Amino acid sequence: MKKIQIMAILVLASLSAFSQETSGYFYGQDLFKFSQYGNLGSARVQGMGGAFVALGADASSAIINPAGLGFYNRNEFSLSPVINSLSTSSDYLRQNTPFTASNIGIGQAALVFSKNGVGTRRKKKTFGISYNTLVSFRNEFEYNGLNNVSSIQDHFAEEANFRGVGTEVLDREFNANTGVADTPEALYYQAFMIEPTNDGYVVFEPSFPVDQQGRVSENGNLGQISLSFANNFDDRTYVGLTVGIQNLNYNSVDYIDEVFPNAEYLSGLRSTNELSSQGTGINLALGGIFRATESLNLGVSLTSPTIMRTRETFISTIAISPNGNAVQTNFPTVRTLPNDFSYRFTSPFRANAGAAYFLPNKLGVLSAEVDYVAYGNMGIVDPENSVWTNEQKSAINRVYKNTVNVKVGGEARLGIGRLRAGFNRMGDPLVVADGVKRNLNTVTFGGGVRVNRFFADVSVNYQSTQSSFTPYVLVNETDYSSVLIDSKRTIVGLSVGTFF
Repeated sequence: MKKIQIMAILVLASLSAFSQETSGYFYGQDLFKFSQYGNLGSARVQGMGGAFVALGADASSAIINPAGLGFYNRNEFSLSPVINSLSTSSDYLRQNTPFTASNIGIGQAALVFSKNGVGTRRKKKTFGISYNTLVSFRNEFEYNGLNNVSSIQDHFAEEANFRGVGTEVLDREFNANTGVADTPEALYYQAFMIEPTNDGYVVFEPSFPVDQQGRVSENGNLGQISLSFANNFDDRTYVGLTVGIQNLNYNSVDYIDEVFPNAEYLSGLRSTNELSSQGTGINLALGGIFRATESLNLGVSLTSPTIMRTRETFISTIAISPNGNAVQTNFPTVRTLPNDFSYRFTSPFRANAGAAYFLPNKLGVLSAEVDYVAYGNMGIVDPENSVWTNEQKSAINRVYKNTVNVKVGGEARLGIGRLRAGFNRMGDPLVVADGVKRNLNTVTFGGGVRVNRFFADVSVNYQSTQSSFTPYVLVNETDYSSVLIDSKRTIVGLSVGTFF
């Protein structure tokens, strides 16, 4: 069974219309969340803004351009932890709510083996095994506002009226022994969110204003184990291949509290949604680097879409606080059965191309690249429902477009020391602009030391972007509001490694 749209979790507010067109929930927003990679790799690569497609001798090449592993001439083990600090500012109904959070994770762990090649041209061959966190889903924000127009109960009433069944059906869809509902409409009815009239269902608590407060918390990551192989031909041409095995682990909890200062029946309520998604997929990356001159490298890499099988579980809960004795119930908290759904999705095709220029006298290097990401070609398949599959694919094509990202960076050599800086701009993936600045801009700095048997690097990434969230949608677009979220993220990366 597919995810039930009990609450419209719309990270992109302009998607609400598509959510209604696609049998409830628009899965394109999930696919995009699972496919937007950040500034990846070691602290060295991150410090240069990720502009590394034409460079090598770093384990991050496995996920950027596997040909770069061909630059190795010795073995290496490295580990790269990261500290992720988030600051959000949310505007809802003309009220601003700040929030901060941080966490620690593993950005990369890698083992690289380099051997002499076989043949007249093959100078080196390299094998690498590595783990990278491609996407960290850590995200959290809060919002609050005084609503004089609508309540989430209005959304529940519209959903129940759309289905058009009577209370006798909703009673049968509820287990009076456990307090568990089989359907979302039964949940709304048994939790005293809606009540029947001759003209359909209406809200149970009609008073205004409504003091609304909510919170969204996301956790988990998309990780990849990479098995990579590269060849060095005459220190001039480098080719590489990576087989990527991805693992998805995503969890989210969001709730909205409503308090009714002028309550007739309910003093307040809380509606909570919990989502858990796990998946495993595979992809393939090919790359090449050509040393055009002693000071100029040209690089290109192609990464196939990841084909991933995913299973999710979705549960909704509604808890009420009756106003005195106005409501008598054995179940002040009602929930739905766990709603399980399995599907297959394909992530975007990616292509990177760039150049690196080495400064005279080994003073350093400048690098630039462009990344093409085919978000418009993301796909999802429910093997048991071709109509639903086609609806989702059509909506993805209307909402998302292919983007071009730009990365530039540089590294200065100061004896055993290194200084780095870079910039990374990821384009807005929406076809129709909605006033939200979804470009993700990252400014990076870093440094490090390298000696014969050891290296240590540090990087600092400053990211800024905007997003939006719609707690619930209604037929009349003027009756509901969205949350505008300004997000700033500071990512501190540390890489340490040894050569052997």
